[in-house]
Amino acid sequence: MAVFPVSHMQWQTLRAVKRSRKPPTGRELRLNPTQSTKDGSFLTKMVEEGLLTRVTGTENEPFAGTYSLTDLGKHAAEYGECELP
Repeated sequence: MAVFPVSHMQWQTLRAVKRSRKPPTGRELRLNPTQSTKDGSFLTKMVEEGLLTRVTGTENEPFAGTYSLTDLGKHAAEYGECELP
């Protein structure tokens, strides 16, 4: 497997989840209010990549759901890189 760096925005999101005592909502994870985070697709992408897991909520409403880290996400939050198949 190859090791790839995560983007700075993804790393900030992963660190926010790691620091949280309880699973944060998607709305809380929108740290940078930019055009690319407006619709919540960045959260769906991180779930598809295996960095986050959706605890509650659906893909249709990513800001209403809560998220937690996977093992891959914990590694990426700590080191800024992860192994992707």
